Order: sequence, then C-alpha cells, then structure tokens
Amino acid sequence: MKKMIIAYDGSVASKRAIEMALKCSNNDDEVTLLTVIPAELAESSFTKMLLPTIDLSSVVKSGSFKERAMETLSEVVAEIENNVKKVNVVVESGDPADEILMSAKKHEADIIVLGYKGYGKEGRFLLGSVTDKVVRHAGVSVLVVR
Repeated sequence: MKKMIIAYDGSVASKRAIEMALKCSNNDDEVTLLTVIPAELAESSFTKMLLPTIDLSSVVKSGSFKERAMETLSEVVAEIENNVKKVNVVVESGDPADEILMSAKKHEADIIVLGYKGYGKEGRFLLGSVTDKVVRHAGVSVLVVR
C-alpha cells in the first residue's frame, strides 16, 4: 500500500497530477488530496492597499475559502474514490510548499504528486516556485507532472 499526497489547486496541471497518480496507483493505495489556501489571500497588506475602503471581513466570511475548497475537493473525491482504498481531504492555510511538505510528513506519505505550471525563471524569481521548493526539501519521492 502506498500513501500519496496530491496537491490540488484546480489548475490544469493539478488535474493532470491526479490523472497520473491514478495511473500509478492501485486499489490498496491511500490518497490525500491537499489544497492550500494562501494565508495572505484575504489579509495581505497588498490586498488592503488595493481595496483600502472595503472592510474585507464583511466581504469574505471566515472559513468561506476553506468551505469552497472542501466543496471542490469533494467533487474530485467522487471521481477518484473507486480507484483507491481511501481518499482523505485536507485543506490548509499558509505557504503552499510548506503545507505540502508538512502534510506529507504528517500523513506519512510515500510520495508527493503535484503539477508543474512552468512560470519560468522570471516567475520563480518573482513568485517563488512551489514545485521547486517541494522537490528540494521533500523527505520522500516527488512526482512532478507536466
């Protein structure tokens, strides 16, 4: 039995990661679908700078990002649950790479599966690359799907 962490953000790359993980899995495997909501999404100073007159707490209800992520993941679970023994759903908040790495350790994953979006050197410099960070710091194997 393998334990897989699949990072899912709704992108085409993450959907390909799920497809590849299913090709590499069998009915005895356990999959953890992980979505990470960037902590700064609603509370960043950049967002507050762009929208200084709007009280974000009145627009974004506490937990609404997490609830939407859980709904989306439950749709994905319905598509894959017949292919593996068990599917766990996890929604975390924070730095995506850090949360992927911590979840892999917490769930004792044998492999991390994630999609690669390919922002290039400029994108990695400006945004940082989740994939690069996970590959460099993971204590388990990482399957990067293009």
